[in-house]
Amino acid sequence: MSFWKKNQIRFDGKKEVETRLKNQTDNVISRRFKILMVGVAIGGAILLIRLFMTQIGQKDYYATKLSQYNTSIFTSDTFRGNIYDRNYNRLVYNKNINCATYYAVKNIQPEEIEVIINFLINNVTVDTSDVKSRDKKDYLIKKDEKFVKSLLTAEELKQDSDTVYKLQIDRITDEMLNQKLSENDIKYYMLYFKIANCTRGSTVLLEGLSIKEASIIGENSSLLRGIKVTNDWSREYTYKNSLTQVLGKVTTKKQGLPANTKDILLAEDYNNDARVGVSGLEAQYEHILSGDNAKYSISYDGNGTPIVQSVSSGSKGNNMRITIDWELQEILNKDIEEFLKNRSGGPHNNHIFITLMNPNNGEIVAMAGKKRDTKTGEISDFAAGNYLYAYAIGSTFKGATIYTAFKENLITKNTYFNDTADGIQIKGTPVKRSWNKSGLGRLNEIQALAQSSNVYMFYVAIKLGGGVYVPRETLNIDPKAFDILRKDAGELGLGVKTGLDVPKEELGYRGDVTKRQGGNLLDFAIGQYDTYTPMQMAQYVSTIANGGKRIQPHLFMDSFTETEEGEKISLLQHKVKVLDDVSSYTLAFERVQTGFREGCVSGLAKSINGSYQAAGKTGTAQVMIKGEEYQNRAFVGYAPYDNPQIAVACMSDTQTRTSTSACNGLSKTAFTKYFEKYGVKSE
Repeated sequence: MSFWKKNQIRFDGKKEVETRLKNQTDNVISRRFKILMVGVAIGGAILLIRLFMTQIGQKDYYATKLSQYNTSIFTSDTFRGNIYDRNYNRLVYNKNINCATYYAVKNIQPEEIEVIINFLINNVTVDTSDVKSRDKKDYLIKKDEKFVKSLLTAEELKQDSDTVYKLQIDRITDEMLNQKLSENDIKYYMLYFKIANCTRGSTVLLEGLSIKEASIIGENSSLLRGIKVTNDWSREYTYKNSLTQVLGKVTTKKQGLPANTKDILLAEDYNNDARVGVSGLEAQYEHILSGDNAKYSISYDGNGTPIVQSVSSGSKGNNMRITIDWELQEILNKDIEEFLKNRSGGPHNNHIFITLMNPNNGEIVAMAGKKRDTKTGEISDFAAGNYLYAYAIGSTFKGATIYTAFKENLITKNTYFNDTADGIQIKGTPVKRSWNKSGLGRLNEIQALAQSSNVYMFYVAIKLGGGVYVPRETLNIDPKAFDILRKDAGELGLGVKTGLDVPKEELGYRGDVTKRQGGNLLDFAIGQYDTYTPMQMAQYVSTIANGGKRIQPHLFMDSFTETEEGEKISLLQHKVKVLDDVSSYTLAFERVQTGFREGCVSGLAKSINGSYQAAGKTGTAQVMIKGEEYQNRAFVGYAPYDNPQIAVACMSDTQTRTSTSACNGLSKTAFTKYFEKYGVKSE
């Protein structure tokens, strides 16, 4: 027996080698197949687990996602802030109203729209007062296409659709509209276009529904798909006949965004039917008064009927307090109306304005104005005329002339000129005199203001123009004198924008540059060349009162919110803005102030003085109507003269020469009532 086992020697033939290789290959394939099957099994298990989690575990999550994809979010404007006077008397507020609002129905058919419209026309009031002639032309095109096409020639009808449409609009006349459209037609197509054009979101169809009408719509909701009664608001004035133009207007839902600012407002996330301020303070302070939009969602059921749900209620706009004292405002309104009603100023005295301004901070305490319709005689509020109408202001301008005289070194303290019956005689023009044809004598600058000497101002103007006065000869002057006088008057507030916080104010008329002759410069010096608004007059006399600071007048006082307990929380407050400061001309202001004071003590304005110790200047400007002379009557002043608290500017247009100035009595009332209420403050 051997200790070592001998291996057998194998001799593989070709067949054995092939068999062995085949077995090895089969084993590899078998192993790989098994691995693949295990991988597939594991992957399938994972997919099954994920599917289970998706269908069961995350069911709510994906249901919410699906709902979001089928739901659209829209916004609607909320209540605006209220407007109050300086003493928190409410002037503008929101009134709750019922509306019929249409929420877009998916794929609504014309037949259904017709049913809805006819129901509304037959059962509720459909107001068409906002429908314009331009809208009616579209209605007629929709109603009677054949007739409208007949207005164009065959060649015209071959043009592109936009051109054809424009031609049709141009060819439709008001007479055609009256013949072809009944009142019911107008109602029908007004509602039709609103519904047809609302393919997403919502639009207000009707405003101001009665309780009965709201109930009818609610009870027929299945017939009126997409229409819901909603609670909304309209803008209301507490006092409907006073200051309304100044306070401004807000569009309605039906009117929507104004065309001139639509693109800007849409970029600021306003809706097409949002209500916005379009004039006055409502427009000026839109950013304060408008609230944060409410949000609502619209989803749809299987029939395309909208399901509306509130997402957030938004927030009301901030309240605003203005500088006006409503009690004083109404007193002045009453006096103005009585003067106009009695025709105390004559047949052409159709406008009276008065502004009360704090000369130290620019607050407009009162701004009253009335106008008379020349055809009907009806008297209406026109407080906005204080900054929209401009007049020749006569001798009230003379303070600016004396200021210019000192600033341009034309005169020194106690410079005298002779005011005689001869006046100023320029070749080829009528004699120019003061109101007293006999002359006012030898006067210095203070006396000239107090007695309202035209001749004194003429001599100042001649010196300003570098002229040499020779009676009955041509007066040659440097035309640049007009620019100097205009610039210096502007430093006080005349002939420049005051900066009042309203969307628009007038500048006034500037005398023709081609008429810069000597005689016109003399007229300029007495306030009968350029024209100025009562608001400019108020800023001007305030600059004189405070010694040289031209302060921006303003109506905004502050904004605030209220807690549920009624506590007022102040937000924004007005900051005093000085537009120009010429207070370094101390002597000029001292002499003008003294002249104004003397005018109220012994001069032409003494009837306006009182215990409040006023300073001021009356004015008369000639106005020719059909060859007959009428007069603008004016007054500017302030009180107390040594510690000014309030400034007054008044204008009464085209009074007869013999009538009593409306401004004298009105200004005295303004001073008296102001100090009765607020008292005279010590320095």
